Parts: sequence; C-alpha cells; structure tokens
Amino acid sequence: MPRLQIDNSLKLYYEDDAFTDPWRMAPVMLLQHGFSRNGRFWYNWVPILGREFRILRPDMRGMGRSTITEARYDPLLDTFAADVRRLIDHLGVEQIVFVGESFGGIIGLQFAHTYPQHTRALVLCNTPCRFPHGELRQRFSAGGDWDAALARGVAHWSTATIDMRLDTRVAPPGLKEWYIAEMDRTSPTIARKLQAYLDTLDFRDHLKEITVPTLLLVGADTPTSPLDQQQFMASQIPNCQLAVHPNLGHGINVLKPEWCAEHIRDFLKLSAKS
Repeated sequence: MPRLQIDNSLKLYYEDDAFTDPWRMAPVMLLQHGFSRNGRFWYNWVPILGREFRILRPDMRGMGRSTITEARYDPLLDTFAADVRRLIDHLGVEQIVFVGESFGGIIGLQFAHTYPQHTRALVLCNTPCRFPHGELRQRFSAGGDWDAALARGVAHWSTATIDMRLDTRVAPPGLKEWYIAEMDRTSPTIARKLQAYLDTLDFRDHLKEITVPTLLLVGADTPTSPLDQQQFMASQIPNCQLAVHPNLGHGINVLKPEWCAEHIRDFLKLSAKS
C-alpha cells in the first residue's frame, strides 16, 4: 500500500490510479476528501475520469489509512496544504487539478493560494469559505449537544448529523450506512481537535487572492455550504464559475459524480482557451 513517511509520527496513505494511455503524459487530478472522511469517498470518480486523468486520492493526516501520533496532531491549513505539496513532490508531479469537497476544498483554497504554480485549476465541491457551525448547531437533534455527541464517537455524531453532509433524500440504499462507517475510522480525539479548528476558519478575506481558474459545484439545498455563500465566493474569486445542481443537498461529489465530471470537463476546456 502506498504510504509517504513524513516523520516518525506521520505516514500519509494515498491511492495513485493511472488508467490513461501509458505513452502520453496525462494531466493529474488530486481528489481531497473532507472532515473525517478518506480517499475512498471518491470511489465513483475513478471509473468516470480515470481514462483522462492520473488520479491521486490522499487520506488526510489522522484520517482513513493515514497514521499519526494523536498527541502530535495539530490541524492547520498550512500543514494540510504542505502535505499535498509533499505528496506531489514525492511523485514527481509538477501541477495538479485540485478537487476538494467540503473541508478538503478549503485545503484546496489554501493550496492554490500558497502554491499557484502547482495548481492548474481548482474545483470545490460543496465547499464553504466559512463553516456556518452556529446555524448548524441550532439544527442539531442528537440529544441536543453537538460536542458531547462527538465525544461519544464519530459514528454517533455522524449518524445524528448525517443530513448536514449527505442528502439522504436521494442517496441510494446502503450509502448512508457506508458513509457513517467510513467516517467512524477517524478517532474521536482527531475529530474533536479538527472540529474545534474548523470553528475558527474564515477564508473570506483571501478569496480575491486566488489567481487560478476555479469552479464551484454545489447543491442548491446544502446547509453546510449555503447558496448565498457560494454566490459570494464566485463574486470574490477573480476567475471563477459557479454550477448549481437543483434540489440537492450536501454530498454532491458522492451523489452526482457524472454531473460533476461533465462540468469539470467543460470548465477545463474553457480555461485552457483563456
């Protein structure tokens, strides 16, 4: 299994899927998952885009199959972006199409801001520039206490809040249970540290500094990346497009991969001409 050893306390796991023609240099797409998830959440993107792109799917530090000493886990956007830079340097990749979902997209914003020369384009799926956790907590219904639920385990917390990260109205049978089980691979200690950090994030002041072509993909009904915030982001990022899927909540990357892929293809063709 491919792992990148960072130091004695950290190993980053990643998938490297290359199904393009071996005699040509294919563009590289890196898919970054969100909070308490892992690279497996992009499972249905590889068959759709794997003939066009070499696809990298890293597990964020402390999540999935990446390992870290919990006492040394200190979540910072700069650190997560640097992890992506370390991975592409390790693989000899010069430039990527960075696709992120939810918090993974915020990492993408930081990566594009810090390493624009390594970012061919940025695609953000249901990605806020500031998490509306105050509003979300008011909708929380698992015994009333968001933090206490998380302390009981990620599975308990994600079960109680699943409608905030997956539109269960349209999810196929089995997806909800799989989603929760995969999120439960993250330890409560890591999840609580990252959750506390997410509450402090606000990228609004830096949106105008993003210089790479950017595509926002969002469901019209998502509570985590509300449409008015997406429209604000589109107005602030200089070279930005917004595509909205009607009557859909959170989890657009899992629920509508074909729709996402079509918009990405069109977006990359257009940005290549400009």
